[in-house]
Order: sequence, then C-alpha cells, then structure tokens
Amino acid sequence: MRILIYHGKHGDEYWLADTPERLEAALRKLFARLHEWGCYEDDEDGIAEACAGDIRAIKWILQRRQDYEYEGWDIEEALDPCTD
Repeated sequence: MRILIYHGKHGDEYWLADTPERLEAALRKLFARLHEWGCYEDDEDGIAEACAGDIRAIKWILQRRQDYEYEGWDIEEALDPCTD
C-alpha cells in the first residue's frame, strides 16, 4: 500500500495513495492545504491552473517546490500487517 507523507511544520500527515485516484486526491489535498497556509503567491506560475484543479499544474508545483522548507513530501510503501 502506498501513502503520501507530508513532512509539515505542525507534524507529518499521511494520505492513502495506493490508486491513481487516491494519489491525485492526496496531491490535490496537499496543494490546497499549502495554498491555504500562504505558501504560494497568486501570480506564481501555474497557481491559477492548480487552483482550478489542473492535476498536471498541481504535480508540477508540488514537485518543483518539494525541497522548500515545510513543503516536503514523499510517497512511501506501507505494509499491511494482515497480509505480511
């Protein structure tokens, strides 16, 4: 099972990312949260598209800024203890 882990200012957050749909939902949630917290300027490249829900713009912004302080995230494998 894959999870998206956000390494945040207020602690880590985890979202299921084990299907393409859940991965997109997790990336959308992460982008929205970071945008709410003021990490992005409204005139920054791709922000308008990302705010409109364009998943390519969301992925591009999140990947481009992944090394910024409080914007780091990873996709990790989580083991299901019932199947191991």
